[in-house]
Amino acid sequence: MTDESLITKLQNFGLSQYEAKTYVALLSIGKSNAYNVSKTSGVPRARIYDTLESLTTRGVVMFEETSDGIKNYTALPSAVFLEQAREKWTTTYNDVEKELKAVESQDKKEDSYVSTVKGEKNILAFCRNLIYGAKQKVIVSIWDPMYSELLVDLQACVDSGCSVRGITFEVENPLSTLDKHRINKSHTSIDKKKWFILSVDSKKLLYGHSSEYNSNAFYTDDPTHIYLLEDYIFHDVLVNRVIEKENKQQEANQMISEILSEMKVNF
Repeated sequence: MTDESLITKLQNFGLSQYEAKTYVALLSIGKSNAYNVSKTSGVPRARIYDTLESLTTRGVVMFEETSDGIKNYTALPSAVFLEQAREKWTTTYNDVEKELKAVESQDKKEDSYVSTVKGEKNILAFCRNLIYGAKQKVIVSIWDPMYSELLVDLQACVDSGCSVRGITFEVENPLSTLDKHRINKSHTSIDKKKWFILSVDSKKLLYGHSSEYNSNAFYTDDPTHIYLLEDYIFHDVLVNRVIEKENKQQEANQMISEILSEMKVNF
């Protein structure tokens, strides 16, 4: 009987259970035909031929065919088999070691997170710090009076060459690069709290209820949050401009109509 623990260990070398049993059987009996190998190894006769063929293809077993068509098989000497296994394992180990170390040495990205900023003073201070640290652009959606609180900071950002874009609400004369949103019933309903969004360099984002509510705001560096809220702002800007243009066209058409009516009366 073959030691089952040896069979299990040989499977760690990449042999199947049948292949391991066949190889050990051939080592023990020497050159032999498939029938004797099957009998000694315990591998079913229905499987012994494809098992021997697999081992032969891998070079673990050699065969010779006699003039009368009988095939005899011989196992690769254990020393040669083990040396080949050692070389293959060493090569694989070295390759995997290099690849894993290369992966490990790559720059690691910190996990994105969302944190809470509480209270009016803290929210305003956080906003000022974000704006001060802007390198390229600031994108906002903001209501007065919070806009007035941050106007000096936004202006300083513009003066330093930073782009400031977005939209304002209830602000009479916003910075020239900011759109002034039309006010509708939805915005002015009693239960509608004002909000703000402040994105800096598309890397840092603070959003929540307007600071005067003395409530909570949320900070994140998560790219998905930032993309969605920046997209929301620019969609708002686009819709506002389209409606504004339509309103101006309607006003122009009304003015033309009134002038034409007056001309008919006078002439």
